Amino acid sequence: MFENREKQLADLELAYHAFVETIKKLSKEELLRSLGDWSPRDILAHFIGWNRITLAGCAEICEGVVPFYFYDGTNDYRVVNASFFEKYSSVDRDVLLEQVDSTLQALTSYLKTIDEKEWELDTGLVHYRAGPVTVARCVDSLIRDYGKHRDEIIAGMHPA
Repeated sequence: MFENREKQLADLELAYHAFVETIKKLSKEELLRSLGDWSPRDILAHFIGWNRITLAGCAEICEGVVPFYFYDGTNDYRVVNASFFEKYSSVDRDVLLEQVDSTLQALTSYLKTIDEKEWELDTGLVHYRAGPVTVARCVDSLIRDYGKHRDEIIAGMHPA
């Protein structure tokens, strides 16, 4: 259903780098400008947290356990994200980018240790949106999230 591990990891890296290049082009004012529900600064905090919990969630999946953060899924992860905004509260772009980078590197290092046979293994866990819970699905979600939030930032900085 999803690409193999190496292709997904390459896609994650590409999505991450495109996101970072967009962030680097923002002025300090733009970094803090509201895009509606959150600012680019908040999105950076979001990714610091999501890189970390995706690592933990993938480890849980490999053990046959539903990721701990799924409890907030039907709430669009509002509670989970709010905790990231508070925990990673810096307004310094370089500090936030360093944290996003280090957490993504930790995640990808871990993902490289997962056997290809476990990447899309259906352990019987069911996603709250239906279908199996797999490492590949979690990585796919993160890839799409980097792209979605990049597009959101671009649209917010250059409204039609």
